[in-house]
Amino acid sequence: MALELKEIPGGFTVSLNDRLILKHQPRRPLLWGGTGEDCSESHSGFFKIKERAVKLNPLAGFSIESVESERITLNFEDQAVLVLTLVSTAGDGAAGAGDPSGEDEITLETRILNPQWNRLKIFFEAPVEEEIYGGGEIFRRADLKGRKLPLWLSEPGVGRRFDLMTLGFALRTKHIPRWFNTYITIPVWLSSTGFYGFSSSSAYTVLDFTDKTRHGLYLWGKPEKITLGFAPDLPGAVTRVSSLLGRQPAPPDWVHDGFILGVQGGKDIVSGHIDRVTGAGVPLAAVWCQDWEGIRKTSFGKQLRWAWEFDPRLYPDLPRFIETLKERGIRYLGYNNTFLTPGSAMFDTAREKGYLIKRESGEPYFVDVPFDPAGMVDFTNPEAREWLKGIIKENMIGIGLAGWMADMGEMIPHDCVTFSGEPGTVYHNRYPLDWARLNREAAEEAGKADELLCFYRAGCAGSSAHINSYWNGDQMVDWTIEDGLPSAIMATLTLGMSGAGYIHSDTGGYTTLGYKQRSAELLMRWAEFSAFTQTMRSHEGNRPHRNVQVAENDQVLAHLAEMVKIFTALKPYHRELSREYQNLGFPPARLPRFHYPEESRALSKYPYQYLYGRDLLVAPVIKPGKTTWKVRLPRDRWIHLWTGRAFEGGETVTVEAPLGRPPVFYRSGSPFKDLFEGLSR
Repeated sequence: MALELKEIPGGFTVSLNDRLILKHQPRRPLLWGGTGEDCSESHSGFFKIKERAVKLNPLAGFSIESVESERITLNFEDQAVLVLTLVSTAGDGAAGAGDPSGEDEITLETRILNPQWNRLKIFFEAPVEEEIYGGGEIFRRADLKGRKLPLWLSEPGVGRRFDLMTLGFALRTKHIPRWFNTYITIPVWLSSTGFYGFSSSSAYTVLDFTDKTRHGLYLWGKPEKITLGFAPDLPGAVTRVSSLLGRQPAPPDWVHDGFILGVQGGKDIVSGHIDRVTGAGVPLAAVWCQDWEGIRKTSFGKQLRWAWEFDPRLYPDLPRFIETLKERGIRYLGYNNTFLTPGSAMFDTAREKGYLIKRESGEPYFVDVPFDPAGMVDFTNPEAREWLKGIIKENMIGIGLAGWMADMGEMIPHDCVTFSGEPGTVYHNRYPLDWARLNREAAEEAGKADELLCFYRAGCAGSSAHINSYWNGDQMVDWTIEDGLPSAIMATLTLGMSGAGYIHSDTGGYTTLGYKQRSAELLMRWAEFSAFTQTMRSHEGNRPHRNVQVAENDQVLAHLAEMVKIFTALKPYHRELSREYQNLGFPPARLPRFHYPEESRALSKYPYQYLYGRDLLVAPVIKPGKTTWKVRLPRDRWIHLWTGRAFEGGETVTVEAPLGRPPVFYRSGSPFKDLFEGLSR
């Protein structure tokens, strides 16, 4: 018995493998449909999603058109038809750990018969006691139970808290940051019970978990397909979701060989920083020079030129410089994004050929990014895609770049006109997929896909399949839970629960505004977090001269050398976690309840500690001036990494945590015990 429909008074239920998934009754209808008008606003990449004249009608009446062993068709008042189809996942690795048999799931297809309808709401049954994860990258919280999560890509905003700096930024951008504003939205959810769901729609969507007994899905438009299923447990649901969305290709092996130093200013400055860093004993895998294509000044600080060819003034004979670095075992990374700066030759070409997103007037749509207008390439135009792809292959891969930050992707205006004719309200959330695919295709066509590291801040459903690294975007250079170091930890964990695996952050943060500036202590504590992720990379920030920089502080350099040595020594473990992600979809950085569900309530009180794989418990110090730190140990036997002291889990302990000795524990029964023991020598 797999897919089963039962009639009840005035309604019906649908179960999958004896687990209730849909329930319809006249006073509690399954489906609502209707109309609404978009009246959203945008400014500088920030959006205020609004609608008016919304009229939703509950569809109480229904008829059963057909019931087959693998398909059920239901008609709702001749307004909409739902088709539920059974799909077997056996043999695809979609079940829980240790159970490769797989379980059935269903696809739900909606046919809207009313041609006027552009709004849809549907409900799915849910247990009262559960936690909900998913939705993409969320900076403030992991469990979504009791919350509504609107899914619309945007700049998250600066500060994201109630203070004067955030208020000033909000007044300038006409945008009040909310906890759900994010660079990566994915219409997927996973319950701690193993239930999961995924909507293929890229239109504006709201995941509604405010009703304790059912999950709601509100859509602008008509969904192509909704996938629903049950896994044996939460890890099994993560496996299945990551399979549905597409798992990330693995980063190149050299990423685990050392630090990626973010530095800019031209060849001489970069060379000087390399010498200081390597001279201090820091293993260096690469330098990341975002200004390889030149710089310009804006009101937000030092910004880039956004014309994708190297600047001969800053980097004379860059291809030769890249070769000399490679001879030293150091790779050179660059930068690109979806914009073109007005006045550049590339912008003029794109404008002349119609390769830019447009307004209704036919003129290019200039977006302030931030507060500086630029044009966006229209990826719905096949010629524009091939043109930009050719530039990447020739001007970036062709001169020896070993990768780049593939920035932006979340700012397509809701009211733009695309080459394909697709509305901006539908294309907006899917734009990052085309951006990721374009960069990946360029790497593949150049025969370099396995050698290049391309890291992205924007993403959507399906983009992971083309991205070998995400980064958490532009955190403040501070300790705040809304937008500082803790938010990078939370974002890594929530994105991992949405199917991603390779995630890192700007070590030290990025955004400096007003009175905020990076301290040496913050940079060192951030490096301690980064050492227990898949990638270690720094950023100078938007105002480098106001921030403590890696190569300019002896204490930071000495500390970084120790952290990077630990990171590189963990290479066998990094690679094992990468293989586990490829096989099962388990993210390397995991919520502790992933493996200890029975302790969820106790562990939730310590939201910024995490498991790095099955065997390491990491509790980053996220407050300044601390030399001791409290850690909640799950029920297991744990060994303190630095002292070798054994602890029985199920309790909270306080450990010494001076700089360079972050609270880290390993499981006593780990197959990597010898490796971990060697880290403290």
